[in-house]
Amino acid sequence: MACHTTGGFARCAIQAFRVQATRYDRDINYNESWAIVSVVAAAIEQPEYADKTFGVITLVGEAQALEIERLLRQRLAVTEFERRRIVCGNAAHFQGDERDVMFLSMVDIPEGGPLPLRQDDRFKQRYNVAASRARDQMWVVYSLDPRLDLKPGDLRRELIEHSEDPSTKLRALQQAERRAESELERQVLRYLVQANHRVRTQWQVGHYRIDLVVEGDGKRLAIECDGDRWHPPEKLAEDLERQAILERLGWTFVRVRGTEFFRHPDRALQPVFEMIERLEIPPVGPTPADEEPSRQAGELLNRVLSRADELRREWLDSGSGLAPVS
Repeated sequence: MACHTTGGFARCAIQAFRVQATRYDRDINYNESWAIVSVVAAAIEQPEYADKTFGVITLVGEAQALEIERLLRQRLAVTEFERRRIVCGNAAHFQGDERDVMFLSMVDIPEGGPLPLRQDDRFKQRYNVAASRARDQMWVVYSLDPRLDLKPGDLRRELIEHSEDPSTKLRALQQAERRAESELERQVLRYLVQANHRVRTQWQVGHYRIDLVVEGDGKRLAIECDGDRWHPPEKLAEDLERQAILERLGWTFVRVRGTEFFRHPDRALQPVFEMIERLEIPPVGPTPADEEPSRQAGELLNRVLSRADELRREWLDSGSGLAPVS
């Protein structure tokens, strides 16, 4: 989805909000619940959120959604709750539906080591739906340290890291595209980066250069793009001789033909992803050298979070049982 400025914040803006989980019971992360309720209440008070609609998706079960809805109904006037079209549920509740502002509650808490990997198609579908329901702004609320509690390739880790710095992948792609020598290379590069692979363009090996190299966990795959102006058919024999030399040096190659890619990109790239899987190259994301410090929170964000802190303290002082959120 394209981004533009609307209502005081960027369309499809993504905000990470980590809390310290201290209470977890029957698939309810109470700290995440209280954090979301306080931020919703604080946002509604801000003029930039005038007439914005809100939704909450929990990524584990439905108990968390029911708890968040219960708390929201306690803290918001009935008319406000209805006017904002607030819905709390799992991803299935939002199939074909959107809200201006969406909150995603990760629910899971640390368990003293990396959690079991979550990356199968069932979870992928759930996460894709959840992450595409926001028209203006999406908050990812979580209690995990993605680099300590989640393994590379875990959908939860990818979502959290993207929310922490959503422009990282885009910056890495833009920098790599500038080094690519053809449109075919750029197109293949985009598919690989979208799959969260770390890709280097125009990798120098002695006197030779490799179009694209996928790397991760100390392993590498060389990808050559055939059929563009740098690899015309008449140069194929020369390219294969160069490939044979590099294979003797330990490189593994796979070739992508432009004529097939531009007709059926998924089919043309299937051997690439199969070889990545065979070599057990994990999707480790952009190179750290491409990362920049996280963007500073804007004035609106600071105002919302400050007010949310005040509300939680007021609720705690009033004896409602809502605990502070670290």
